[in-house]
Amino acid sequence: MVLPSSNKRRYVVIVNVCRWLLALVLMLSGFLKAVDPVGAAHKLQEYATAFSIDGVSGAWLLAAAVAQAAVEFLIGLYLFLGVYRRTVSFLALVAMSLFVPFSLYVWVSGAVSDCGCFGESIAMSNGVTFAKNVVLLFLAIVAFAKRSLFVRNLSQKTRWVLVLFSWVYIFAMQSVALHHLPLIDSGSYAVGSNLRSKVEFVPDEYEYKAVYYNKETGNAEPFIVDADTVMGSEWVQDGYTDVLVALGTEPEIGNFSILDWDNDIEFADELLADTGYVCIVVIEDVETASVTHIDKVNDLYDYCMENGMRFCAVSSSYGAEVLLWVKRTGAEYPVYWADGAMLRSMIRPNPGLVLLKDGVIVGKWAAADIPAVEDLEKAPGLMPGIEDISYGDMRHWPLWVLVLLGVVFLLPLLDVTLVGIGNARRKRLDKKKDAAQAVDEKTSDLN
Repeated sequence: MVLPSSNKRRYVVIVNVCRWLLALVLMLSGFLKAVDPVGAAHKLQEYATAFSIDGVSGAWLLAAAVAQAAVEFLIGLYLFLGVYRRTVSFLALVAMSLFVPFSLYVWVSGAVSDCGCFGESIAMSNGVTFAKNVVLLFLAIVAFAKRSLFVRNLSQKTRWVLVLFSWVYIFAMQSVALHHLPLIDSGSYAVGSNLRSKVEFVPDEYEYKAVYYNKETGNAEPFIVDADTVMGSEWVQDGYTDVLVALGTEPEIGNFSILDWDNDIEFADELLADTGYVCIVVIEDVETASVTHIDKVNDLYDYCMENGMRFCAVSSSYGAEVLLWVKRTGAEYPVYWADGAMLRSMIRPNPGLVLLKDGVIVGKWAAADIPAVEDLEKAPGLMPGIEDISYGDMRHWPLWVLVLLGVVFLLPLLDVTLVGIGNARRKRLDKKKDAAQAVDEKTSDLN
């Protein structure tokens, strides 16, 4: 066997580093979309609106978001482990060849403000997104052109294990996120967010100053001093002015508004000012909202009324639609109006529950995970820790990362072990075969 030259070794290293970098970015992109598939669907809706694509239902957009996350993740994972080299390197090249001109158009046209490549976890400007895609296209070209130099991490003995695991993994993770809450919530309404500070508008700060000119030197530049400052006779005052001393801040959440539509009353400030617990049931659209677990909502309302806690619902629907919801569900709680985009940012499930205390979000649940009254009585005060009773550690994204890392690192070890056992078994069989052949030859010579 002829060992490759040092230059060729370096070339092999460069090619594999390129495909590993490309694979990691694709895996990260797919993973961050998979932890919040509803959010990814909302981003696709934003693109559809920007490009005037009508008639696409939310169900189709959600299916497309789930599929996109799965495809990106699977291509990245298979590319990282060096399996199906021809297919995955080709798919990666095709994907990046499409993303580059698309991101260029989005950058030039300004169709959307953020590409959503990495969900809500990593925000990128359109210019940075285009530059990133150009780099990834270069890596994809290198990976496809020199795929024969990929270092293989798995043989065909364990490839099926990877395929089975990866498909179950990516769709199970998205199923948990769809039926409960996103595994990663990095938005403005994440648990622990202080909404009072996020909706606060701080105006620019000015100070009232006096303006003087030096009449002896004839200096045309004004001299700004405190309004009550007494200047010498060589100075002449020329009125007063406001001087900016501190820039204000715009609210992080600019569209936080909850209205009593019929009476035109704003309730947002009142809810945030409440120092106790405030239960807000978010119903983005009453026509598409699930009523499967609506009894939990009604029981929670009764519990809150008995314990003096504020309870209300907010929806982007109003009028006859809300009346129909009340008739269908037997709701006795008030249903206020709020912007649909704000509600989608607050919580993904429809319906879902947001729990405030002293203006801070201390808990969020999908309707299916709203604690039962019996559990609330075991935890007086509706403490946020009660959410742990619903679906446990499956909602924590670090668990999913650890599982993925464990398989990525342990599967190659298993593969090496199985290959080694197979090779040892073949050697034993070859020895037995050679021994049997030698006996046959000896017997033949004796005859």
